[in-house]
Amino acid sequence: SGKVDNRGFELVLKHNNHFASGWRYSLTGSLSWARNRVLAKQISDNHPMYRAILGKPMGTLYGYKAIGLYQTEEQIANSPTAPSGEKRLGDLMYADVNGDGKIDEYDKVPIGWGSVPEIIYGFGFSVGWKSLSLSAMFQGAAHVDAMLSGEGVLPFAQGSSRGNLLSNITDRWTEANPRQDVFYPRLSIGNMNMNYEASTWWLKSTSYLRLKNIELSYTLPDRWMKRIHINNARIFIQGVNLLTFSKFKLWDVELGDGRGAKYPNIGSVSLGINFNF
Repeated sequence: SGKVDNRGFELVLKHNNHFASGWRYSLTGSLSWARNRVLAKQISDNHPMYRAILGKPMGTLYGYKAIGLYQTEEQIANSPTAPSGEKRLGDLMYADVNGDGKIDEYDKVPIGWGSVPEIIYGFGFSVGWKSLSLSAMFQGAAHVDAMLSGEGVLPFAQGSSRGNLLSNITDRWTEANPRQDVFYPRLSIGNMNMNYEASTWWLKSTSYLRLKNIELSYTLPDRWMKRIHINNARIFIQGVNLLTFSKFKLWDVELGDGRGAKYPNIGSVSLGINFNF
């Protein structure tokens, strides 16, 4: 029913070295990039959303361009009309993309990469001296974002008795706090004022760099192990998901979800010993 062009590359580099003094090290790095483009789609092109899909990657996010919050009654009076609802100070302003004097589905445009990363990369190292070794691996993703939606993050969108309130709920527009850089626009019941529509306001980058694994280990001397008929033994302390660098702070950035409704990755520290008989 359609045609998609998909292309990309994957690059992996590794380097190892050993020294007579007992030192050794290894370095590794990987980078993958993939992009697709819809060439043809057997579907009605009467709606602008369908036309916009052509030439764009599958999964591209669409929505309104948010251009700020209403700060004056004059801005409201001179703004494009909306399908429903009463606009008030602190509500979201949207760009009238096609210039027809109203905000509707025809003003939605591509605004995000989507929840599948276009770039995935990683790098790590291992360094050792005789029986002691330290290794670490980092993982990252870029060209990826999430559209915040649902009751888990948008309060009162489904009514006054439903909707989660996050700890940042105080970071919202009020008459006493009329900032343009708040997290939430004016709070209201339901979505009649279009504040909760998919838009650049709720689009958040979920690019990240995470320390996936770090381990410090010591291999016990062979002369000790032979006495108890063990080939080798290794003591280790290992950390998983200990550090994450990302602008996205609401929940686990690696979930690829705009609702916060998935179980997060767990950070852990383990201490153990491996025996090989």
